[in-house]
Amino acid sequence: MLEYNDAASPTGVPQDVVLIPARGWVRLRIPFTTQPGRSVYHCHILDHEDAGMMATVDVRG
Repeated sequence: MLEYNDAASPTGVPQDVVLIPARGWVRLRIPFTTQPGRSVYHCHILDHEDAGMMATVDVRG
């Protein structure tokens, strides 16, 4: 995680699970260095996934 609601990462340490408040946002950098192909990213709350907070990333290189 790079930024969180206009601030640097709150812990200063890379994370793979981030709690985002209502109307909040997060900016991520994902190092796809060894796994080309399709990857999934999603919210861990099932209702949120169903509402569109789940998608794929097609990594090519």
